[in-house]
Amino acid sequence: MTSLHWENAYLSKAVEERSWSESGDSDALAELLASGISKHDAVIDIGGGSSTFVDSLLRNSFENISVLDISGAALSEVQERTGHLGTNVSWIVGDVLSWNPPHPYSYWNDRAVFHFLVDPTDQQNYVNKVREATKSGSHIVIATFSLEGPESCSGLPVQRWSAEQLAVLFAEFCTVVSHTEYEHVTPWGSKQSFMRLHLMRK
Repeated sequence: MTSLHWENAYLSKAVEERSWSESGDSDALAELLASGISKHDAVIDIGGGSSTFVDSLLRNSFENISVLDISGAALSEVQERTGHLGTNVSWIVGDVLSWNPPHPYSYWNDRAVFHFLVDPTDQQNYVNKVREATKSGSHIVIATFSLEGPESCSGLPVQRWSAEQLAVLFAEFCTVVSHTEYEHVTPWGSKQSFMRLHLMRK
């Protein structure tokens, strides 16, 4: 993935013109609240972009939040939106594949980064990064386009996944907690089929 592509995607399109935009609470919030993690636990949103996940966490008084995205423009947009509430959020501009985690996270949330990794080497590097950035008992939640989802997004090819296929990549150090198929509704009302896999570190 290139930062230039995503900088342009955020700078050239208004919120309502982006297929990945959310409104209201993030569609990932319920999964996190059901995990039972503490509001003091370290949570990271991978490829957070303009997602409302961080807004939802702040409204629910989570205190140790990090958001990583390859686009500085996306993070600037969210920082402006969250205002003083986001002052203590760790905003990280970078590519997850080359990022060095400063400490382990109790909850890893990826709403839509992994399906852009169509090269098996990149996929394995991502798996290694998850291992590096989490610890025993950590929750890892990854959402991708399902097998019925689109074949591309924002002009880029994607790889669609079933829960079973994705779980195999993490089987060495994770167990499956649950998996769900759901639909994301774009700002103009079309529906995209997603799969969410919830794993736990052994």
